[in-house]
Amino acid sequence: MNPTLELLDPVAPLRRKVALVLLPLGGVMALLAYLASRQVGLDPVDRLFLPLFGLGYPALALLLWRRPEEARWVLPLAHLGIGLYLLATLGYQLLFRPNPMGLSPAAYWFPFLYFSAFLFFESKRAVRLGLTFFLAALALALFGNTRAYGPVHLNALAQFFGSNLAYLALLYLLVRIKESYLEARLDAYTDFLTGLRNRRYLEIALERELFRLQRYGRPGSLAVLDLDDFKRVNDTHGHDAGDRVLKGVAEVLEAHLRLSDRAVRLGGEEFALLLPETSLSQAKKVCERVREALEALNVPPVEGVRASFGVAQALPTDSPLSLLKRADAAMYTAKRKGKNRVEVG
Repeated sequence: MNPTLELLDPVAPLRRKVALVLLPLGGVMALLAYLASRQVGLDPVDRLFLPLFGLGYPALALLLWRRPEEARWVLPLAHLGIGLYLLATLGYQLLFRPNPMGLSPAAYWFPFLYFSAFLFFESKRAVRLGLTFFLAALALALFGNTRAYGPVHLNALAQFFGSNLAYLALLYLLVRIKESYLEARLDAYTDFLTGLRNRRYLEIALERELFRLQRYGRPGSLAVLDLDDFKRVNDTHGHDAGDRVLKGVAEVLEAHLRLSDRAVRLGGEEFALLLPETSLSQAKKVCERVREALEALNVPPVEGVRASFGVAQALPTDSPLSLLKRADAAMYTAKRKGKNRVEVG
């Protein structure tokens, strides 16, 4: 998903919280299933997977609780484990030991793969994962021990694949509804001239970054820049030229930022740069590179754009307003000291 859409996604803040509940719960259920099944005999799949889940999922939950940044691999690993278990269970039935009842109860858990993918991953990836698991299950059915299939097995497989197709279609529909909703919301957070995010978006992003800083102690910086003597551009060359310059500035900002950074138009000729995981010294270097790139910008008849930068690193006590005020004050210090420079606050 586009990082901006991800920020506006109402599901995103819940992912870690839900995972912290589901992982230990899944571990307990796996251990209970292992202990209960030992009385009637375990098949090779349960003998391998259930102890791994019983010990591994609580360990993953502990890691996710202590180090939230590891969610990028913890959640995919947990999801892959469930997927492999369900595929292995289905494959064992179809290839080696057909169930007299058609399919084992584990088959009923396949829809969990689809909807957990939708919860824990961005939308397009969730659809791809769901389709991959479905096709893998279909391949097992087509290349399984078809001679051992009786009417009860064929009926169970038809019900299984029909219902799973319905779940996948529903998942895709939910994805499209959510994406359309987020894209419509995004219009309210976009500057119509430059295509950058606007001040309303910055307020949301700052709240998220400051929460992360206060909870996990991660660094983050904010820079405010104002184009020097921009009124002269409009007065000399007209507002059309001024608009082209603003668009050119936006292109320079986005070209010199990482995917995780954000360039925002605050209004008029004033912009902001939100720089997560960036210390004050690193942020100053970024701003110096941007300042030099703006000086080299050529938007005929305007050659070179000068800008004054103010940089502030977020503090645990900051609010979005206080951080913005400190960066803004540093920018005005740069103005007083001669313009076209970077100051820290």
